[in-house]
Amino acid sequence: MRSSTARRALTLLAAPVPALVLSAASASVAVPASVAAPASAAVPASVAALPPSAAGPNAWAAPNTAAAPAPSRVRQIKVLTRALARMRKLPLRYLGTEDVFGYGVGALWRKGIDGAGTTVAVIEGWNYPGITQQVDAFDKVYNLPNPHIATIYPAGKLPKKCPPGMVKLGSYGSCRAWSGELTLDVLSVHLMAPYAKIVISATPADTQVTEDAASQVAPPEMMQAVEDIARHHLADVISISDGTGESSYSAGRPEILAQDPGELAAAAAGIPVLVATGDCGVVQNLPAASSQCGDTTTFPDTATWDDSPWVTAVGGSIPVVNGRHKLAGPPQLWRSGCCSSAAGFSRVFARPAYQNGVASITASRMRSVPDITMDGTFGTSEASPLLAGVLALATQENRADLGPINPVLYGTLGPAGIKDGIVDVIGGNDSVTLPSGTVVPGFTAVAGFDVASGWGTISAPAFVPALVAGTKAGHEEAAARAQAQAALARLGRALSVTPASITRGATARLVAAGFLPEHPVRIYVDGRSVATRRASRAGIVSYAISPSRLGLAAGRHVVTLTSMLLTERRGFVSR
Repeated sequence: MRSSTARRALTLLAAPVPALVLSAASASVAVPASVAAPASAAVPASVAALPPSAAGPNAWAAPNTAAAPAPSRVRQIKVLTRALARMRKLPLRYLGTEDVFGYGVGALWRKGIDGAGTTVAVIEGWNYPGITQQVDAFDKVYNLPNPHIATIYPAGKLPKKCPPGMVKLGSYGSCRAWSGELTLDVLSVHLMAPYAKIVISATPADTQVTEDAASQVAPPEMMQAVEDIARHHLADVISISDGTGESSYSAGRPEILAQDPGELAAAAAGIPVLVATGDCGVVQNLPAASSQCGDTTTFPDTATWDDSPWVTAVGGSIPVVNGRHKLAGPPQLWRSGCCSSAAGFSRVFARPAYQNGVASITASRMRSVPDITMDGTFGTSEASPLLAGVLALATQENRADLGPINPVLYGTLGPAGIKDGIVDVIGGNDSVTLPSGTVVPGFTAVAGFDVASGWGTISAPAFVPALVAGTKAGHEEAAARAQAQAALARLGRALSVTPASITRGATARLVAAGFLPEHPVRIYVDGRSVATRRASRAGIVSYAISPSRLGLAAGRHVVTLTSMLLTERRGFVSR
């Protein structure tokens, strides 16, 4: 989850080699044109502007983005075998040697399972032109190959100045603060899947309206980015290290549910979405917090977007690795000073069917998070992209999309345990002591599934093939696509025209729901723009259709409403 923990990672990651991480002030340093596009680059204003022939992982790369031909499988194995030998000689380090050996990805690398041919997207609130230098320095330390990186701008080119609402968030959510989060996301993916391509999506807040603080911390533009990546299949896995407490949205439930189309679009495209659960234990940081977990809710709260049933919610744990780079005990829940892995129950989303098998443990009718954990040394912001890198390995092995992984995780892998690469997290809890001294009780990691850590964590050599086998055996990807497409279709029909048959000189009332509260909604009749309305605080739009005023001929017509995330259509008849 985006936080001071992620920003602190910039400094800590740099410790072994001073050149490894540049300060945010160095963001203006020249970036090789072959890797990323700065905000001023001439790129399409929207992914939607790309012709179908441009869709794919390399679409939207900056000018002159041709990457060097990929090495052969044999060559890749040799490169990564040397990297593993180098890592064994280096000190123990999280986001480095500990994660490579703690999750056992080296055994997969030696088989040529290294992310080649896959693309992982990381969703960010701003760009960072210095990212390629960061990755290059990181790779020199570990002898890893340089990845192909491209930056895209789904909501259009970045403004020349940081939006005022984001500036007000200060070090917690300003544009400059995103450099640390972006660096952590990219390095985490790359460490697990060294030959995977990485797409950075830069989408700031307030591109349509001035949002409330919650939507400036976790902009709906990020769900717009997820939609666009899904529409053009620009990635095989999507990771988001952002979100904000469900209770912090000024418009409440409608503001949260209006963002469902993003996750549904990814599921319908067969793309798994992973989201960090947060770093403040059983409570959530307030949007305008002065410090990480220094200003929180005083009651249990979970965050968007990891609360969605269509998302894999990733919490934080710590793999225990000894000086010989061997696992030395069961992993424990991550906790460090003010911060700990977030867990709890959504107040918005009901328990999904795939969690029914653990209902006796959760004892709740609501969605439980997390589903699984990864290394949280630098917060759950690190955990989510680490798992995204592992899913890139599984996608390569599967030679096809995985789709949302929760059904197979809960139905097959979790119950099978270590045989299918599921490692129990035992020890630690996410209870929080408030500044007042009041304790907000949380959840404890115990043997088996628990609310604190979900199913635990993974051992990649067994988890990757088991995930692939489970996905194929249960046809999970196809089933998830169908369910998500059906859900999207229902959202697209949340519009009524009454009466549906309008006599000459009369009017009909149009009412549509599900839009982002207080965002503009454009209304078209037969493809012609007729009005723009602002959705209410409940996300509802109304409009009077007058065939006479619109000059409509007798017969059937179609009214279409479009917004940032949702399009709705309904037919009516003019008589």
